Amino acid sequence: MATKHASWWTSVTGRRVIRGVVAVGVTGAFLRYYLPNTYFLQQSKEITQLYRNGSAVMPSQRVKSLVQEVLNDLGLSEAEQKLISTYTVYGFDPFRAGSTMVQMGGIVGVPVSFQYTCEEDFDHTGIVINNASVAWSTPAGQSLKAALVLSDEAKKFAIAREIVSLRTSEPFLYGSLASTVITMVYFTSSGINKSQNYYARPRVLRLALYTLVGLFGFAFWSLGKDVSTVDYEIEADKAVGDLGETYARGGLEYYEKILQRNIALRTLMGEMGEKIYTAYGNDEVLFRTRHQPFTMRRDALKAQVEAYKKDSRVAGDSEGSTSQEIQQGVKKDAER
Repeated sequence: MATKHASWWTSVTGRRVIRGVVAVGVTGAFLRYYLPNTYFLQQSKEITQLYRNGSAVMPSQRVKSLVQEVLNDLGLSEAEQKLISTYTVYGFDPFRAGSTMVQMGGIVGVPVSFQYTCEEDFDHTGIVINNASVAWSTPAGQSLKAALVLSDEAKKFAIAREIVSLRTSEPFLYGSLASTVITMVYFTSSGINKSQNYYARPRVLRLALYTLVGLFGFAFWSLGKDVSTVDYEIEADKAVGDLGETYARGGLEYYEKILQRNIALRTLMGEMGEKIYTAYGNDEVLFRTRHQPFTMRRDALKAQVEAYKKDSRVAGDSEGSTSQEIQQGVKKDAER
């Protein structure tokens, strides 16, 4: 029985079928990331769009103005600006899809909370936690409300961070990584099968081989994706912070508010909240670090703000010394 089974796998037909399945898997893995960020970009927008009474909630004029300010501050050309469109996204966090490196461009989803200028503007319509209304009168509820109201500086940082990320090939890198891992798993398994003649051995050995190689491939993919994501996030934060002290201050506020929000949600969500967020407001991590911890991102922006302040003090001291030297020189000339 084992011989017949092995002979089919090693036959021309068997190998063609296997290679066809692998080819489909490799192509599908890449398209899983490519299509939602290119040809299905509109569908990605519709899925994440905020709707009320059956109609899409449009960004306010104030939000549109902030987006335009960010585009100008980033120095994007008019052609590149046309590749980016904004809309109101469902939830508390900004969303992005696509890339300005392709002709389809990209989209940036801005939370409805970005329309608030003060706590009096806050509208809790549609906000539920654990399928129940939020206890806004509690300390955690009040903290959540305060965390969702940002200054224009913080909003501009968040918008700029998403736009900077759109100017990379991030989604296509993930697709290429997934395809590469599947290819690697196939050739590794095939090579071991041939060298060790596993086709002639009991099926359980082959299943064990495929399981081990598959787990190794998954671990390699997870590590590669998580490391790449964290690296992209660090680079995006730094690039926006480098735009000036205003953006760095906005980034510091933005991450402080995210941590405040997550701590409030941890309390309001009960046991589920404790499984999602740490006591410091970071995402709870079990095996994978899918994103750079918010405390580290906050600290990085805090360091940038401190650096700007130090440079300002040094510049101020230098100007003061120069002015004093000039005054002393004038005084000496007068005495002569």
